[in-house]
Amino acid sequence: MVLYFQKGESLATGSHPTTGRRRLRFNKKRLPVLLIAVLLCYLVLSFFSQFHRLDAMQRDVKQLQDQLADLQRKNAELKQQLKMVQSDEYIEQVARERLGLVKPGEARIVPVKPEE
Repeated sequence: MVLYFQKGESLATGSHPTTGRRRLRFNKKRLPVLLIAVLLCYLVLSFFSQFHRLDAMQRDVKQLQDQLADLQRKNAELKQQLKMVQSDEYIEQVARERLGLVKPGEARIVPVKPEE
């Protein structure tokens, strides 16, 4: 690839009042350096992209582990509560307090509110 400029002309400024031609030549000796630089840039960008993805995944894993710990704690509480409500003592307590039932031979006493 060969680019031609007028003498004193550059890519940034356009043309200068002087005339003549100057050739910009592609140097084949610099090709390996250019390829290595491009490859190095690609590898650095790829590394940081993967590092960012890994960081995001680690945050997701931490969040899921926290959720799992919370759910396991809640599950243990519910199992304990289930064990309690299935006990004979709890059933008797509910029968007496909510349903007003009494055991055979017991008398139920209901307090009456005085009228005003």
